[in-house]
Amino acid sequence: MNPLKAVLDGTLGRVIDKLTDHFLPKKLDEKEREEFRLRAKQLVLKEVEQDIRVIEAVNRTMQAEARSEHWLQWSWRPIVGLTFSVVIINNYVLMPYFKPYGLQPIDIPSSLWNAMLMILGIAAGTRGLEKWQRMKRG
Repeated sequence: MNPLKAVLDGTLGRVIDKLTDHFLPKKLDEKEREEFRLRAKQLVLKEVEQDIRVIEAVNRTMQAEARSEHWLQWSWRPIVGLTFSVVIINNYVLMPYFKPYGLQPIDIPSSLWNAMLMILGIAAGTRGLEKWQRMKRG
C-alpha cells in the first residue's frame, strides 16, 4: 500500500473532510464538495511528495559525504555540533562563575544561532530517518 495514500485515507483525510464540511458554503452540492475535498487532498499529497524529495536529496548528499576520503567533508556536522555545545557550555554554564572576574560570554548573533540550529536539526532528522529506514528494512 502506498504510504502517502494511507496518510490521506487516515487522519489527514478525515481532517480535510471535516474542514470542508464546516467551512464550505452550505449551498454547494455534494459533487462540488467532493471535488473540493479531492483537490485539497491532491495538494496535500503534492506537498508531502515534495518534502520527501527534499529529504531524499539531503540524505543522498549526506551519504556521499560519508563515503568521502576527506575527513573534513564527513566530519563537518560533528564539528558544528561540538562547537555549538562548547559555546552553550561556555556561555551558560561556565561564564556565570567567571563573570566576577570580568570575563564575558561569547556574543553569537541570533542569525548564526538559527543557522546552527537548522544545520543540527536537519542533520539529526535525516540521520534519524536513515536509521528508521534501515530498521524498517532489516
